[in-house]
Amino acid sequence: MLKYLLYPLTIIYYILSELNRILTRSKKLYKPVISIGNITWGGSGKTPMTIEVAEYILSLGKTPVILSRGYARKDSNVENVIVRDKYNILSNVSVSGDEPYMMACRVDCPIIVGADRVTSAELAEQFNPDVFILDDGFQHWKLKRDLDIVCINSLNPFGNGMTIPSGILREKKSALKRAKLVALTNCNLANKDKLNDIKQEIFNIKKEFPLETSCKNYDVVNMCDNDKVEDFDSFKEKNSFVVVSAIGSPDNFVNTVKDLGLKIKDKVFFSDHHKYKSKDITDILNFLNDSEKIITTAKDAVKINEVTDMDMKEKIYVLNVSISFDSGKEIFEKEIKSVLGINNEK
Repeated sequence: MLKYLLYPLTIIYYILSELNRILTRSKKLYKPVISIGNITWGGSGKTPMTIEVAEYILSLGKTPVILSRGYARKDSNVENVIVRDKYNILSNVSVSGDEPYMMACRVDCPIIVGADRVTSAELAEQFNPDVFILDDGFQHWKLKRDLDIVCINSLNPFGNGMTIPSGILREKKSALKRAKLVALTNCNLANKDKLNDIKQEIFNIKKEFPLETSCKNYDVVNMCDNDKVEDFDSFKEKNSFVVVSAIGSPDNFVNTVKDLGLKIKDKVFFSDHHKYKSKDITDILNFLNDSEKIITTAKDAVKINEVTDMDMKEKIYVLNVSISFDSGKEIFEKEIKSVLGINNEK
């Protein structure tokens, strides 16, 4: 099998990763750092968790600044970019990258992209931050963290249990010991028996059970006018959808669409961080009748929006999701307050 043929490369990857971790000197920033990360390649719910952390910090009257690498930026020559300040979006999706730009549309806090997060943190001084949120930071050894939150996709937590390239693991499962909090995502979509097995496996590693989260807070909006669908029962009864996405775990999105009760006509998947062209969308729309629409993710929408006209957008709907806690919300809030120096007794 392919995974065994790739095993020698897996050993090399693991050794190089460990050497990188051991030899890299970590810098402590002038404000505390909360890292949101994972131990697998592909979608694990990091972005919704990053938004959740930022929104909770904002609700406490504090200023977070999100530091992101900004994967697949079109103009990566611009090393560090302020995507948004406290009030306005200052960049575009090509310069920002799809995920940071999508976050900038969702949360009202400064966001800075760039491979050098130390430089990004220096740029952030103008915003007088109270805390940094390090997006995809669990393997970013250059910065010291005050809180590591690791997201695990309950629909595919560890793949075949092997590290890259034989599997999807970026590190061995034992790396979870480094995390202060482990959060299971997509719990509402997972088989309950399998979910219990995953929880027990994580407990065996960490001696603590993970937090449990679900994507339950949905908004379906039309791309043309950004209006939310109000009569959802009538909407799902009258229409069927082509699911279009270019994300790490498209099956997660499909399962979410199914969970909403929407009828799926077809599925079109592109590679993660795909740069959409107008033809990508027109090729799909040309085969749809009046009752058939496209539904896509918020991450895809920021790129599709740039290559479609208003007539095309009338047939495209965007599913915005945010996480809710099934268990562990009090622990989550307590740990964040602790990082911010807020007395949890208040």
